[in-house]
Amino acid sequence: MFTESWQLIIKSINVPDIIKVNNDYIILDCDYDLENTSSQGLVVKWFFNTNRVVYQWIYGRQPLADEPAAKYVDLTYKASDDPYTEYRAMKLNKPGIDLTGEYTCVISTFEDERTANASMIVYSTEEKFDLLYRRKTVDNKDGVEITCLAEGLYPQPTLDISIENLSTYSIELRDDGLYNILSRVALLDEDLLEATIVKCLLSIPKAAYNVSRKTVYYIG
Repeated sequence: MFTESWQLIIKSINVPDIIKVNNDYIILDCDYDLENTSSQGLVVKWFFNTNRVVYQWIYGRQPLADEPAAKYVDLTYKASDDPYTEYRAMKLNKPGIDLTGEYTCVISTFEDERTANASMIVYSTEEKFDLLYRRKTVDNKDGVEITCLAEGLYPQPTLDISIENLSTYSIELRDDGLYNILSRVALLDEDLLEATIVKCLLSIPKAAYNVSRKTVYYIG
C-alpha cells in the first residue's frame, strides 16, 4: 500500500512477491515524484522488517547499504536519469533466503515524508528429494516402511505420503537457514493392493511450489 499527497507522492512500489534463490538479479523500486516539494533534505531509505535500514541515499551523495542487503546490492545501479530519483531502487544480485521479509521505502524531504511497503519471499527448492521403501515386519506381519526425505528448502516445506494419509513429517532447521524434512509410514502388506502406487508430495506453501516422487510397491 502507498499513500499520496498533493506534494511528495510515491507513485508505485515494485517488489517481487516470490523469487527463487540465486536468481540473476532483482530490483526493488520505489518510484516517486517530488511534485511541488523542495528537494532540500531529500533522502531515500529502504527498511527491512520494519526498523532495519538496509539502503540509504542522500541526494548529492553516493548510496550506502547494510546487511542483509549489503552483500547483494549493486550501489552503482541507477533506476532513472533524473538526478532526484536516480538512486531510489535497490538492485540485488543473486538474492539469498535472508532477503525474505517486509520492505518499506521511506521518501523524505525537509517538508514532507511518504512511505510504502511490500513483502518478498526468496525460496529455495530441494537439494535432494528421495522416496525409499524397505520391507519391514509390522505387528509380526509382513509390511513395508516408506520414507520420503527432502533437504535444503526454504521457507518451511510440507511433505506427505499419499497412502491413506497416515504419514507425519519431521522438520529440521539447518544452521544455514534451510530446512530438511522427512516423512515416514509403516503399512501391512495385507492392507495394500498387490501393486500399490506410493507418492510423495513436497510443497513450499508460501512459494506455491510443488514437486512429487512416485514408485510402485509390490507385496510379497
